[in-house]
Amino acid sequence: MSNRRLKLLLRNFPRKHLFVLSLGGFLFASLLLLSSKTFQERNVDRDLTSTLEIHDLLENAEEQVTLSVSLKETIVKKNDSLYSILNGFSIDKENIIKLVNSNNSKLLSRIQVGNKITILINNTNKIIELKYFKDFKSGIKATLVGESYVINKYKANVEKVNIYKKVLIEDSMYAGGLKSGIPDSVIMDIAYIYGWDIDFIHDIRPGDSYSLIYEEVLVDGQKELEGNILIAEFINQGKTFTAIRYDLEPQRSEYFSPEGSNVKKAFLRSPVKFSYVSSKYNLKRKHPILHTIRSHNGVDYAAKRGSPIRVTGDGTVLFAGIKNGCGKEIKIKHSEDYSTRYCHLEKFSSRVREGKRVKQGQTIGYVGSSGLATGPHLHYEFHVNGKHTDPLKVKFPDALPIDYRSKKDYEKHADQMVASLKNYQNLTESFVVLNE
Repeated sequence: MSNRRLKLLLRNFPRKHLFVLSLGGFLFASLLLLSSKTFQERNVDRDLTSTLEIHDLLENAEEQVTLSVSLKETIVKKNDSLYSILNGFSIDKENIIKLVNSNNSKLLSRIQVGNKITILINNTNKIIELKYFKDFKSGIKATLVGESYVINKYKANVEKVNIYKKVLIEDSMYAGGLKSGIPDSVIMDIAYIYGWDIDFIHDIRPGDSYSLIYEEVLVDGQKELEGNILIAEFINQGKTFTAIRYDLEPQRSEYFSPEGSNVKKAFLRSPVKFSYVSSKYNLKRKHPILHTIRSHNGVDYAAKRGSPIRVTGDGTVLFAGIKNGCGKEIKIKHSEDYSTRYCHLEKFSSRVREGKRVKQGQTIGYVGSSGLATGPHLHYEFHVNGKHTDPLKVKFPDALPIDYRSKKDYEKHADQMVASLKNYQNLTESFVVLNE
């Protein structure tokens, strides 16, 4: 068809039909273009997915598995060697040899009984990291770097955080502390600090309370042990006893009142921990065996047979032997004015003999029922200027107070610690009120 005839046809073709025809042609061309593009994209997708075959996925999965590790730990026992310990964990022998032959491996050649070893092992039993703990904050670390081990001494990151606790006593000081989440060692420290002023069996009443701030030691962010009690406040029968820790020397600390008096006394209140008073000081008591009126010149502490007996003050052993109704007996001279007596022992400590010096709190013997006794207990006497005195009521002399040269520094420290304890107490009381 010639151009002239085509022009004539189009001129005579209805405009409405011509528009529809033109639109249809445009749409058809567009569909062809889009289908071509979609086809190309599908080819691209096919190219991308075709290279990711099943064996590739499995290889990636294996790489993920090798990243998983497990932690093993053990305490070095007698006759243990590093090789025997690692072999016991089924470590590949070639891996053990590689570790043992690494530079600085001599640091791990002298492991000591009682120390801890931790090992990070992957799923193929290869050692990723090994730590030997000389103590809780230092030791030797072996780390896998590439295909060899780097072995060096290390020091852990050690930090101390302060913990506040308050206990309302319902039954006993010890049970109340455990119920409030206080560790056993910290409760025993409380008993020691206040052991000069309070008999925790005879003096405690329901409604008594104590609060304290103590340290918790974190090693690499993990709790390792309980530290020192920094301040404690004990309310016993309405009377408040406050004890503040103060460093006198780099390796010596003691507890003092806010005014600077030493919490420590020349004598402990009780010679047996956590016993109970079965018979008090009584000058007109009827003897349980002789059935006659005989003065009871001391205090009887009932306790399990074999319970340790601690000397209540520094002194010298005057006598350690058997004497009359007291059975096995120990006498201690503390000074020209003070002496103590301990009767009915099961046995003596091997370190106790006449003329031997003893330190306050030292175990000198064990509870028994030797002599005239109806059951295991300790008969304890306290003499002042040669005269019998009631051990439960006598006022003990104080130990040395804060030295005048440290007075100002201590007063500043004491004010800070008391303020800190009060802040904790106020916050706790406010929290309780808000939640009621």
